[in-house]
Amino acid sequence: MSAVMSSVAWSFFIWANAQIQILEDYNMATKKNTPETTEVVESAAKVTNPERDKENMAAAETALDTAIAAYNTALATEDVVAMREAEAAIAKAAQEFAEAAECATFAICRADEHPLRKAAEIHSYRVIAHKAVREDKILTGFEKTDREKPIDLERLAKQCGLPTLWTHTTERLNQIMTLRVAKNMGATATELKDISKSYFMSRASGEMEAGGTPTSNTQMTKALQSICDMILGVDAVRVNNHDLAYIENAHTKKGRGKIAVGTANHSFMRRLVLDVLHRCVTDGVYEVEFKKAKTA
Repeated sequence: MSAVMSSVAWSFFIWANAQIQILEDYNMATKKNTPETTEVVESAAKVTNPERDKENMAAAETALDTAIAAYNTALATEDVVAMREAEAAIAKAAQEFAEAAECATFAICRADEHPLRKAAEIHSYRVIAHKAVREDKILTGFEKTDREKPIDLERLAKQCGLPTLWTHTTERLNQIMTLRVAKNMGATATELKDISKSYFMSRASGEMEAGGTPTSNTQMTKALQSICDMILGVDAVRVNNHDLAYIENAHTKKGRGKIAVGTANHSFMRRLVLDVLHRCVTDGVYEVEFKKAKTA
């Protein structure tokens, strides 16, 4: 165990020192755009049309309402073909609404002096979908529903021509979290080594000399701070132990095994970082959701 942990601790030391160079690269990247990123930004600017986005959202929502009504009619008449056609129309309308809603939200962010900070403030946008309605466990139809979809910070950063090195660092932090969970649950040295080797990482992330299991909450908080610095700028926000606790608690869930724990994938980890940024820029307070006892 000690040999593995020493190796892991050394890797984390390398990561900590690498942050200085990463932040320098970030600062350099923000001062200029490559031809590729410039093309992306110009392309995004050309397609930005707030009025059209609103019209597309309205049209998509109307189409979804129509398709749901068609499905319910087909269900009542047991017209299987019409039901399948309606389901396809529902999925298409929901997708078109989501795309238009994202365009509209990105436009708001790009118009701000600090696009990613604005995105952290907004956090999410409304999308529409459908859900089944049942009576006595029997499907009686569909009805429209909506939810909040978190902003994809990486996609927005690319549209703005901003660097995305932070995504790789976030992946490495995800690996560290997973190793830490395993260690806290009594994983053996061999198991920790297997996790370190087999954990999925993109090539870009794997090339970075970063990773390991930190020995204290202070180190983990510093790691999280470095990611936030890369996204919003050095010391634009300050994270604390509550932010780390939020990520640690939201990072795991019941696994598929009988006594297993599942950890977050990279996409969800980026979502958690967005949550932390939102808390920081809005001076919010984390909440604990639980089932309350019924009152008489």
